[in-house]
Order: sequence, then C-alpha cells, then structure tokens
Amino acid sequence: MVTVNNSVPLGAGFVLLFVIYGVVIIGSIVMLVVALVDIVRRPDWQWKLAGQEKVLWILLVILINFLAIPALIYWFSIRKKLIAVEVAAASGAYGAVHLTYSGWEPRPPAMTPPGWYPEPSGRQGLRWWDGTAWSAYTWSGDASSS
Repeated sequence: MVTVNNSVPLGAGFVLLFVIYGVVIIGSIVMLVVALVDIVRRPDWQWKLAGQEKVLWILLVILINFLAIPALIYWFSIRKKLIAVEVAAASGAYGAVHLTYSGWEPRPPAMTPPGWYPEPSGRQGLRWWDGTAWSAYTWSGDASSS
C-alpha cells in the first residue's frame, strides 16, 4: 500500500475527497431545488413590493448554481424581504386584500377622481378634491363666490 509520509494511505485521501465532493454536489442540488420551489410559489405582487425580480432569481438559481451560491443568497437575503412583505400585507399595511388566481394580494386604494364634492366638514357648499387631498377652494353655488 502506498502512503504519503507514513501517515494516511493515498487511497483513503481519494475516498475522503470523493465523499466531500459528493456532499457538496448533492447539497448544491438540494439547495437549488428548495430555493427554486420557494421562488416559484411566491406570487408576483410580493416580488414587486419587495423590489425584486422573480424571473431574474429563477434564472440565477438554475443557470449559475456554482456551489449553490445564488440559492444561498436568495435563501438568506432576498427571501427575508419577501417574508417581510408577506407579513406586512397580511397585517393590512398595504390596504385591503382580495383573492386572485395566484392567491391573495393587496388591493390598491380606490382613487377618487378630481372634482367638486360636498364639503367634508358638513357645511353647505362644495370643496375641490384634487385627487389626493382637499384644496382650499370652495364653492357655495353662486357665481360671485370662489
């Protein structure tokens, strides 16, 4: 039997190297599958609110899976952002929600178009709504007031 410096047999070193190589390869594939399943199951609105691109992460995890680095980056960084968005949406931070074919998603707040509306204080007359806030402009109904 051939040994190196009378310590570990050369054959045992190769076996250890192949075991480590196998663990790394199998671990990379497992992490790829786990990350890919998590990426695909998350709805598009979650990705948009988190400021991330779903297709980009799918491609990174599939095409550049060197030592599962993109999958690990997704799992320990991007996924945290997605979970934060999911928790915030579930608590109502993004307004009311509704059910779609891809699951529930936040419903954008209803936008009232600009125009003259009854005075919100309850007084007689109209006040101008600019689409985002009440203005200082009022109208009592006659042509002489503004």
